[in-house]
Amino acid sequence: MDNYLSRVGIIDIGSNSIRLVIYETTPEGGFRIIKECKNSARLSEKITKDGHLEHEELQSIVPVLLQFKSVCRMYGAERIRVGATAAIRNAVNSEEIVKYLSEQASLPIEIVSGHQEAYFGFLGVINAFDAQDGFVIDIGGGSTEITLFRNRRHAYSISFPFGAVNTNVMFGQNGNWSGEQVRKLESYVRERLEECEWLKEGKGLLLYGLGGTIRTLGKIDQKRRNYSLPNSHGYTLSTETVKKFMETLPAMPYDKRKNVDGLSKSRADIIVSGLIIFHTVYQYIDAGGAVISGEGLREGMLHDLLEPEHPVRPSALEYSLRTIQLLNREASSFFLYPVYKLAGALFAALKEDEHTEEQEMLIYVSVMLHRLGANINYYQSKRHTQYWLMNSPIRGLTHRQLVLCALIASFSTKSRKQKLSAEHKDILLASDEDWIHKLGSLVQLSAALDGSDIGIELQIKPVRRGSMLDIELMVSERPLLRLEEIDNALKAFKSAWGIKVTLIYTSIH
Repeated sequence: MDNYLSRVGIIDIGSNSIRLVIYETTPEGGFRIIKECKNSARLSEKITKDGHLEHEELQSIVPVLLQFKSVCRMYGAERIRVGATAAIRNAVNSEEIVKYLSEQASLPIEIVSGHQEAYFGFLGVINAFDAQDGFVIDIGGGSTEITLFRNRRHAYSISFPFGAVNTNVMFGQNGNWSGEQVRKLESYVRERLEECEWLKEGKGLLLYGLGGTIRTLGKIDQKRRNYSLPNSHGYTLSTETVKKFMETLPAMPYDKRKNVDGLSKSRADIIVSGLIIFHTVYQYIDAGGAVISGEGLREGMLHDLLEPEHPVRPSALEYSLRTIQLLNREASSFFLYPVYKLAGALFAALKEDEHTEEQEMLIYVSVMLHRLGANINYYQSKRHTQYWLMNSPIRGLTHRQLVLCALIASFSTKSRKQKLSAEHKDILLASDEDWIHKLGSLVQLSAALDGSDIGIELQIKPVRRGSMLDIELMVSERPLLRLEEIDNALKAFKSAWGIKVTLIYTSIH
């Protein structure tokens, strides 16, 4: 492990499960997950009618915490943060429970208040998406938190003492639901929502969802659609899809529901109660769609621990790229910004009315990440770059933008005659194929022209005249080691853009 990196363990004692995640962190607050452990405890089912969580029910938790502690030690986590949420928070004897578990496991455990839980969920979401306004919903086992954010700032939040596990106990019948039971839970949730006037202030905003309920709904929908990019983070559920789930899952017998593709058997009973809560909130706030966030409470606890004064990043994308650069040597910005400068100059010269800010962003991200595959195998770096990007939930990008960046960054001369969008036609637009070739060849040519990594100073002056592009290359010396690479990249570039290109070498001195 590099000496500038450190490791942190975050333990979340939730209502449905107890989870440990170990993060490797950078000095700037960036992170990546290196280990995750989970134990399904369903604590909210063990709360007595008078609101107590008895000592005998805690006996099984202590060994789990001790093993989590051992895992943290083995992975070199210097700090461990432990938070107990709804099941323990709402118990009558919560202080007694936390004291007992802290002493038995020799771990400082904090009770996460409902407001804190909502805030941590917001931090997880806001640093994972470049969203200005929206709602966040976190449906846990024993509570549901809803937050409204404006201009990337936390505005309002509330925590309700109902979740997928305890409402399944209250309203369900061993995972089976009648129409009357569904209506009773809907009415129960709606009555509580009416306590908050601000829930009506964000009509049409996206609802960012955390927790097992919405992740599972996303997996089921992806399986149903045979979706070509099986990433949960950033996956969108439409209003029609949410409605379809409500029409099918509650009416399905528990035994049949266990066999639904994408739904784990351990969640087959509580998925309906979680869905009813989610759908009721979705309708009540009149959401414009739902987006799944793969980052939430635990990441929020981490952001709050590492950067308590400034936990919200101005740009999730820039924060993500900077983290990747610090954690992957081949993504070092030292050799990448000169390439981006060349790409920007070429694109500016080619710019037409149809060019957009999104295309400029795609060029930027693709340049910054086009060398990542060399971390795995230098000689097959293009293939590995594409795979890495396709399977990496880069913050701040939609699934379509993620696929586009992967195809643009991994573009090569061999890509020239291929239809690159075919495998992902369910995600991409028909017009994207043309732009993959245009922007991919532009990035490839810019990387070939750049001489900073071979010690050659280079400046570029491209001028377009109709279907002609003259590129004056002002160099400190002729880039002999790059001439073949430049020639091959130029062929793909001319083919993609449909223009004639002339390179003019001049001395920079």
